[in-house]
Amino acid sequence: MYANDNVRKCMRVYMGQVNLYKIDENKRIGFLDQLREKFEFIGEQNYNLSDDEKNTFTVGTYVYFPDEKRIPEWRWILDEYECEFEGTVGAPRAILVIENRGITYAVTYGFSYFAVDKYCDIDFAFDFARRVVFKQIKTTTLTAPNAQRNKMINVYLNYNDISFDSGESYAKIKAKVKLEENFTLHGEMVEIGHSIKTQLPENNIACILKFIEYVERVRKKEECQKIPVFSKIKDEDTIHELDERLLEKIEENIECINISELDIIGATEIFNNNDASFTLKHEHKHQDIQELTKENILQFMEENNFNIRKNFLNIKVVSKKNGEPVCTDIMKKLVDFTDDEKRCLLLKGEWYSFNDDYVQYLQDSIAELDVIYDSRFDFSNKKLSEYVERKYQEEKDCIDYAGLTGEQIKKKIKDKYYAERVFNNILSEQFGFENHDRDSDETGAGKVELMDLYKDGTMYAVKIGNSSAKLSYVVEQSISSTRMYKHQSLPDMPRVEKVAVWIVLKRCTHLPEIDGKPDLSSLKMIMLKNRLDAWKKEVRILGYIPVVYLNYWED
Repeated sequence: MYANDNVRKCMRVYMGQVNLYKIDENKRIGFLDQLREKFEFIGEQNYNLSDDEKNTFTVGTYVYFPDEKRIPEWRWILDEYECEFEGTVGAPRAILVIENRGITYAVTYGFSYFAVDKYCDIDFAFDFARRVVFKQIKTTTLTAPNAQRNKMINVYLNYNDISFDSGESYAKIKAKVKLEENFTLHGEMVEIGHSIKTQLPENNIACILKFIEYVERVRKKEECQKIPVFSKIKDEDTIHELDERLLEKIEENIECINISELDIIGATEIFNNNDASFTLKHEHKHQDIQELTKENILQFMEENNFNIRKNFLNIKVVSKKNGEPVCTDIMKKLVDFTDDEKRCLLLKGEWYSFNDDYVQYLQDSIAELDVIYDSRFDFSNKKLSEYVERKYQEEKDCIDYAGLTGEQIKKKIKDKYYAERVFNNILSEQFGFENHDRDSDETGAGKVELMDLYKDGTMYAVKIGNSSAKLSYVVEQSISSTRMYKHQSLPDMPRVEKVAVWIVLKRCTHLPEIDGKPDLSSLKMIMLKNRLDAWKKEVRILGYIPVVYLNYWED
C-alpha cells in the first residue's frame, strides 16, 4: 500500500521526536533476526514522498509489551511498612525499521535503543555533524583513551565552536544547529552519538522520512569542521590478528584493559555506577554485582575456575537500570584496549584505527613537550653488572649474609640492586642528584613515594622499559606526586618548579631528532603518548613546568 495521500505537510511547531540510527549493512541480517525473536512484528507499509516510484520507503513496525511484573531492588523499604506490592510492568518499546535504496534505518522509542545500538553504523551521525554549522554547543562527551578520566562530559554556556584537545575523540555532541530561514524539517536542538536525536514538526511517518532524506543530502556535502573519531576496521584478517593480540595481552596482565564508568547508547549516557547493577553469566554460572570492575569479574572467574584466555571475552554481562534488564553483551563489547604497535583501539567489541585528526592533534601536543637527552645518562647491562659486582665486593661479608654461599649472596645483592635503583644511585653518586628512591612518606592513604630524584627545583619520576603499559606507570606516579606536592600533603618538601618524567627506553636505535631534541611522536606507543599528553596538561594546570628526560638502555 502506498501512503502518498496520507503525507501531511510538516509544520513549524515541533511536537515529535526522532532517534535515528543507520544500520551497518554487515549487521542487517543479525539485527532483523533479533527483532523477530524479541519483538512483535505489527506490519509494514510503503511510502513515496515524490512521484519517483523507485524512491520507495518500506516502514516496518516492531513492538514489545512486557507482561512480567518485576520487583524493584528497593522492595525492602516497602517491607519495613508491611506494604503489599506485587511488582510493576516494564516500559513498552517500539522500533520503526525503514528501508530505502538498500539502506536500513531504525527509529527507536522507549528503551528499544539498547536493541539497536550494537547493530548501527557508528560513523553515520558524526558524518552528519561534520557538515552542519553549530549555533550553540550545549554538552559534549569526549573519550580520551588510556587517560585517567577516559570519558568526560563538558557543559557549555554561549559557545558555538567544536573544540577538543589532543588525545580526545568525540562520543556525543548536544547542540543547537544553525538553520536556514523557513526550515521546517527538524528543530534546532540535535544530539549526536551513534544516532541522531532531534525534534520533528509532528509525530508521523512523513516527517521521519523527510528527515532521513535531508540527513542523506547533508552527508554528501563538504565538511564544515574536523571532529576526531576512530575509523572502523572491517578487514576480517586484521580483526582476527588484533583479537589474538588482545587475548595474549589479557593473559599476560589483565590491567592492559579498561572498563569505563560511562557508556553512550545511541544518544543516551549510561553510567555504570549510577542506578545500575549487573549480572555476570557463563556456562550456567551467574553472579550479581553492583559494580562492573575487573576485580569483580576476576573473582567470578576464579570462583568458577574459568580460564582467562579461553573465557574472559565471552562472559555475558546483563546490564540493569533501576533493577530492569536493558541490555546483554559479551565482555569483549564492554572493555577498552589500545594496541600500541598497531595503533588500534577496541571499543564496544569493534576495532578502530585512530583517524588522521586524532593522530595529528596528539602529535602536535606531544611536540610541545620539552624533551632532554644527555648521553651521559644512558644505561646498559654493563653498567648494571659493574655496579652490582662492586656492591657484592663491598657487602659480601655483611652479617646479613652470614651462612650463605657466594652464589646466594650474589643473587640477594642482585635482587636488592635492581635496574632502576642502580640508575638512581649512579645519578646520585656521580651527578649530584638527590636520591629519594625508596623514600616514603605517610599520608592519609598510606605510604607514598613522592619522587625518585631531585635536583635544582625539579622532581623526577624514573622508569626503565620498552612498552607503553610499563612506561605509562611512571606518568601516573608523577601525576599523583604532583597533586600531593601541590596540596602540601607531605612534610619537609623541597622547592619544585619543574616536574619531570625520566624514561629510559630499552631499544637499540635512538629516536630521530627535531631541532636537537628526540621526537617522541615517532614512538609507536599510543598509550604512552596519550598518558604523556594528559600529564602535560595537568602539570601545567597545577602550576609547574612539565619536562621529559629521555635516555636509552643500549644493550
